[in-house]
Amino acid sequence: MPKLRRTTTTHLAVLRELEVVRVHDVTPGMRRLTVAGPALGERVVEGPDGQPVTLPAFTSPGFDDHVKVFVPPSGAERPVLPRQRPDGLDFTTEGVRPLGKDYTPRRVTPDEVELDFVRHGHGQAAGWAERVRPGDLAWIAGPTIGQAFPHGVDAFVVAGDETALPAIGRFLEELPPGVPAQVVVEVAGPQDEQDLVVREGVDVTWLHRGAGMEPGTTTLLADTVRALPWPAGDVYAWMAGESTAARDVRTHWRSDRRVPRDCLDVSGYWRR
Repeated sequence: MPKLRRTTTTHLAVLRELEVVRVHDVTPGMRRLTVAGPALGERVVEGPDGQPVTLPAFTSPGFDDHVKVFVPPSGAERPVLPRQRPDGLDFTTEGVRPLGKDYTPRRVTPDEVELDFVRHGHGQAAGWAERVRPGDLAWIAGPTIGQAFPHGVDAFVVAGDETALPAIGRFLEELPPGVPAQVVVEVAGPQDEQDLVVREGVDVTWLHRGAGMEPGTTTLLADTVRALPWPAGDVYAWMAGESTAARDVRTHWRSDRRVPRDCLDVSGYWRR
């Protein structure tokens, strides 16, 4: 049986109606929304037998967890939402099916959740993030699956584009002291670099696509990852971003670096 470097937990899917309390542009290319409200805590609903059922409070144990964000289309006040049931969410609706987009919570407290949106100028969720103001409502569900921070690891290699920055930011904050890490992040330019927690033994390399270069149109990230000196010992390799770059990095780590399955975590967050 292979080793398990991350403990996995499952969570009941709970729809939460929250309020946007802050809107902040972290960089010109990234907008941060802070949502809050009583729905982050436990609440009681009626079960199928008429007995009360307690829905759990919001939790996000993994640095790369995902919540589904449901946003109203332009001109509407509310999105189409799934129905809450005691055992999860029911997406069976008449007409339009509820559509939720996945986002990594950047910061979580018992009272607030921060969500970062890339300001790429298209898409329903990105458009909503441009329009929303403090006092507006927001709807999230999940995470339904969480993975604890990897253990039994000697070093980390982490890579991603701007869509991976929420997860990378959380990773650096949760990284145990004394564990080395190489981190590579691709963004449009120096104006999109973020202030991240960088402890001793951590090296962060920022890559700039340059003016006029659209995300996903270069091999800059994959080429830089291939050129990295490989750490000694058990190395956990994590990458997220555009699907073609993710595929190339996964192939390199599996074929050239011989990263074992339990230490390989690559996700295509989006496709050009």
